[in-house]
Amino acid sequence: MEPTYEDALNILNNAKERNLLTALLFQLRKDYQRINLTFPLAEAEVSQFTSAGIIQRLRENLYYLLMERFDAYLNLMYTVDVPEREFEHIEPTDAVEVAGQVCYLVLRREWEKVELRTRYDQK
Repeated sequence: MEPTYEDALNILNNAKERNLLTALLFQLRKDYQRINLTFPLAEAEVSQFTSAGIIQRLRENLYYLLMERFDAYLNLMYTVDVPEREFEHIEPTDAVEVAGQVCYLVLRREWEKVELRTRYDQK
């Protein structure tokens, strides 16, 4: 059974504990680049940010995409492969809250990719 994570901070902290934070951010950067979006964290900046700072940057970027570049937002969701059924659980309160909930979904899906790759590359 896969572990469940309460929020995005738990995902990043787990990735840090397992020394996979770099792999997680690399996967996220790769998906951003695949659709010609600039990743909100430069590689040199990553070590300067805490987990909360990384989440904040990602949330801000998702908010921008949601409000200003909705087509790019949809492309990102497709590229990251967030299941459509997950969006049914998002409460449409305001755009900031939605961006926070989507941030969690994106990080959770990217973490699944990294975790599976790590698990099956070792065998």
